[in-house]
Amino acid sequence: MAEKDFYLYIEGQPVKVSEEVYREYKHAEEKERYFMKRLKKGKFVVDPEKQTVEYVPSREASYEHLLEADWDFPAPDEPVDGAVIKAQTLETLDRALQSLTDEERELIHEIFYLEKSEREISAVYNLTQAAIHKRKKKILEKLKKFF
Repeated sequence: MAEKDFYLYIEGQPVKVSEEVYREYKHAEEKERYFMKRLKKGKFVVDPEKQTVEYVPSREASYEHLLEADWDFPAPDEPVDGAVIKAQTLETLDRALQSLTDEERELIHEIFYLEKSEREISAVYNLTQAAIHKRKKKILEKLKKFF
């Protein structure tokens, strides 16, 4: 009997391989297909003692399903380590802001979040612009100690 040739297609090109390599490759391919099928299928579990039937959903999580569950994903252009560093920095900043007095927090809020000028703030508090600037510098020094 003539010996059969075995081919695997790599990037669309047929590559001649031995029967052993071919069978091993096909076995691995079938195994992957089997596990992917199990991963995607939900199943029912019957407990005869308790007389209950429980549905166990698939273990595959689609992007849409995770979004519905409020999972947070980093922006595609932002590396994961950058997102972690940013999150840690924001936590540290939050702790630092909590250490400030209410007046200091209000001043920081007006300057950096509401983007008011020192002159605008000084008019509201009936203080000089220099006094507001001095307070801002003092607060920023306090915040720097956390970083």
